[in-house]
Amino acid sequence: MTFYRKLHPTKEGKRKYRFITTTIDSLPLLRIKHPDCVMKDSQMIVRAWIAKNRLYWNPSYSWNGCSPKHYIGSPPIGKWIGTPDFPATIKASLGHDILYQFAGHGKYTFDDANYCFLKWMETNGFHLAEQYFDAVDMFGEKFWTKDEKLTIEYL
Repeated sequence: MTFYRKLHPTKEGKRKYRFITTTIDSLPLLRIKHPDCVMKDSQMIVRAWIAKNRLYWNPSYSWNGCSPKHYIGSPPIGKWIGTPDFPATIKASLGHDILYQFAGHGKYTFDDANYCFLKWMETNGFHLAEQYFDAVDMFGEKFWTKDEKLTIEYL
């Protein structure tokens, strides 16, 4: 059983999100020593949490996979254009997305988040991990912003 499913690009994903989690799962936080906490969205719904230095997520967390990408056209003719997703990048992109979404709220840095992304891909045997890491390292900083509508509560 997989931890995610693909979204219909226009009916569910709003041309923005490609995947949605279906189960609780986690990834280890590498190089980061982070206190236990819950990560809440603007409606105060817990979307993710950190416990014992692992990053967990709830079912129904939506993300677009490796960025950037956009859905062009309409089904059945439309398609996703941008950074390709591979089985070895999907879980890594989810963890990376969560760390970026809560940037500025957590006790980790831009470099920490990107390092985790690299190591999660390498652990999955992704041969282009260095190239994907280089891309987020070069272009990701403009997405590393604190969203005041999100909160982290430390336990």
